[in-house]
Amino acid sequence: MIWGPNFEMLPPLHRTLGSTHRGRPNFSSKQSIVVVLSEKAESEIPANREQLWRHLLKSGHLRVEHIQPGARSGAMIRDRQAQFGDVLICIGGGTGVEHLAESYSARRKPIIPLDLAIGASREDGTGGAVRLNREAHANPVEFLRIAPEQEQNAGALLTLVSTNGGQTDISEVVRSFSGLVAALDRPVAFYVRLLNPDMADFADVENFFREVVDPLVNKMGYRRAEMGTDASRHGFMNVEIFETLHYAGMTIVDVTGLRPNCFIELGYGLGRGNRVIVTAKTGTTLPFDQQAMPCFFWSRSNPVPDTVREFKAFISKHLNRPPLVF
Repeated sequence: MIWGPNFEMLPPLHRTLGSTHRGRPNFSSKQSIVVVLSEKAESEIPANREQLWRHLLKSGHLRVEHIQPGARSGAMIRDRQAQFGDVLICIGGGTGVEHLAESYSARRKPIIPLDLAIGASREDGTGGAVRLNREAHANPVEFLRIAPEQEQNAGALLTLVSTNGGQTDISEVVRSFSGLVAALDRPVAFYVRLLNPDMADFADVENFFREVVDPLVNKMGYRRAEMGTDASRHGFMNVEIFETLHYAGMTIVDVTGLRPNCFIELGYGLGRGNRVIVTAKTGTTLPFDQQAMPCFFWSRSNPVPDTVREFKAFISKHLNRPPLVF
């Protein structure tokens, strides 16, 4: 995991791997690793690794997700991996790596395929990471998902991590790889909120997002996307709204003012199965169906540090709720 869409549970890569103790990663927070298992895979853990497995389970750093009982499907495992992962780093492989890359690409998540031709365990696929590496050179922005301010450097950053068949000095590859990871875009936190400055609640909503939501979202490792405030890539705002919402890592929906467009976007996010956090100004009367959903009520009279702390706890509790429909 690279950035933290599970809040503080998934620390940035440079913190996770930045230091070690006796050869082990120095994890700075809990549940840094998500493990997706089938019953068969768990039953086949070698005896000489059983103690290590139990040690990791007891450490609190693992989040364990099982696929359907009795299933042995690699495709099901990969689909769940793509759901939880933020960046796919490919070395070798065949059909499985290619399928995983498709799953990440469908979610617009970064894919870093390295050029080491180590082959596939089952000798299948159409080239695995090596083929993907060649395709990435032809279209680096789509593969790497570089931060907008560094997109022009995408091709150079990918070229620098080339191993030239394993001939490039390891320390040079490591430095270049770290630079590439640092340039990746962060997951997007899409804001749905009152944007009309002529509405009575606009000033309060604006202050809540600037003083509370923005700092917290940034600390969590997300990049804010707010219509009318941040740069747009489309000439038609409706396209921008729903495309960004479709691929957002998290959606924060504030329903203060009970604006119809906000409820449309809330429904889209829920139907998409996104991570959705709902907020509203104290005193807002929620519509019937939404009353059953957790909602964070905020007040301008509450000190900002207290609101930040309370909102942080709310997100931590509700961010990873399952979707309404599986």
